[in-house]
Amino acid sequence: MWSPRCGGGPRAAALHVADLLMMKGEYQVRPELPFVPGMEAAGLVIEVGDQVTHLARGDRVLAVMTRGAIAGAVVVPGAQVARIPDSMTYSAAATFGIAYFTAYAALHFRAGLRAGETVLVTGALGGVARAVAQLAKAAGASVLAASRDLAEARSELREHVDEVVDADPDSIAEVVKHRTEGRGADVVVDVVGGPLLGQLVRATAWEGRLVIVGFAAGTPSPIKPGHLLVKNISVLGLQSTDYWPRRPYRVQAALGHLLSLVDAGALSIPEPREFRLDEIDLAIRAVTESSRRGVVILIDQDERTAAE
Repeated sequence: MWSPRCGGGPRAAALHVADLLMMKGEYQVRPELPFVPGMEAAGLVIEVGDQVTHLARGDRVLAVMTRGAIAGAVVVPGAQVARIPDSMTYSAAATFGIAYFTAYAALHFRAGLRAGETVLVTGALGGVARAVAQLAKAAGASVLAASRDLAEARSELREHVDEVVDADPDSIAEVVKHRTEGRGADVVVDVVGGPLLGQLVRATAWEGRLVIVGFAAGTPSPIKPGHLLVKNISVLGLQSTDYWPRRPYRVQAALGHLLSLVDAGALSIPEPREFRLDEIDLAIRAVTESSRRGVVILIDQDERTAAE
């Protein structure tokens, strides 16, 4: 638990598209009204439960939750809270947990990524895709990132991927096969859906794994069962938040591992755009206009870290 009083408290809380959909009643989960939005935050611990052994009062932490982050106080299950490195700002930490845990779950829980394999990730400039690229590289994989904005993706991701390819449904399969000497990608992580999904199967290697994370481009095109059969391809779904109540020990271990990579300098975490509580309208507009940088609400009004 944390609170802005007693010398501790939340410093920043992320604002996501999912929060906006929840506010409009359009999300798959519809909480009872009224409710407090916000699915992740960072701040200082003021109290821990009797069974929590990995945290103490005063620790700088991040937390992931179903809702309630944009508030003066929040109670979170211990497994969903992790200590952050001293080098990590509260704003960066507040946008880290969900994107990087989702990427970790896609690569390791679902796809069983092995060193030396090739990973293809779509939606290259989005937060989850960036996390997939960095974690795949950290695991010893080669990384291809698919984007329709080739120039920007190549500029922003040059340190994290081996190559950026055009996310054109008509050509992506042949391009990926060409870049992998005809094999295709061992692991494909798709956050886009739309007309691209059906073609990603053709870009997948024999015994490859296709992990479906989201449908940012709308309803996905059908997958032909014959394509799965002839190459022994596995198609895997991922709803990463299901792990929180069902496998809390895996969540705690994953968050700890991810933050150790941050501490070691193995991950590059961008600073998000920051807004005060009285700028909530601007923050909502920023989320709706672009998903390429995170957005945080500063609960502590003096915490404008990225600007400093």
